[in-house]
Amino acid sequence: MMLQLYSRRAVLALCLSLAFLSSAAVAQEGAWESIGTYDGVKVWRKTVPGSELFAFKGEIVTNLHIGKIMTTFLDREQRKFWVDRFADQKMIEKPNPLSELYWIHFGLPFPISDRDYVLKADGQVDNAAHVFTARIKSVVDPRKGADDCCVRAEAKNTYYRFEALPGSEKTKLTVEVHTDPKGSLPDWLINLIQKKWPSKTLSGLITRARAQNQIQPEFANWHDAPAAP
Repeated sequence: MMLQLYSRRAVLALCLSLAFLSSAAVAQEGAWESIGTYDGVKVWRKTVPGSELFAFKGEIVTNLHIGKIMTTFLDREQRKFWVDRFADQKMIEKPNPLSELYWIHFGLPFPISDRDYVLKADGQVDNAAHVFTARIKSVVDPRKGADDCCVRAEAKNTYYRFEALPGSEKTKLTVEVHTDPKGSLPDWLINLIQKKWPSKTLSGLITRARAQNQIQPEFANWHDAPAAP
């Protein structure tokens, strides 16, 4: 009986992997391809030249003031409440209020090893367009070398965009990610897991931001008037 159960599971896993690889093969290189909506977040993927791993994008419009979202997003102490699988972090350098160099640790379920990153984040405020963007990528820094806790992963490109929509307290959130967790995980499994990352990330950020009473002052009036053309 146990042998039959094991065989069925093995066949199911093989079919799943083959089906996923087959669908991946038809994705058009360089073009975003819709793969569904999860928790209200529309999700796309695209192939990246020279990589077997997809880039993913998520997008949602939420009934929430952009100032509350930015209060949460810009506060590093809030990450533990909304970043999926957050375990630990350490500030390395903060050259200005919108830039940060930091180490972050993600806890993963056994038997997968935890992952960590050394990341450089740079934010930009566009007051005329009522848009805030942030770009985050991995860097090498001697102040935080390899750690026994984790496999050092690589964030090739992560991009956030928050846009205040005029006339109402609605905000359009977009996130793009292309990351390589390294280690021995097969590419098809990484792609399968990462397709939910945009929805978990944006949903987590929105949920935490709803609990905020404070509106980041510099974004307080962004919903009052149309953005400049």
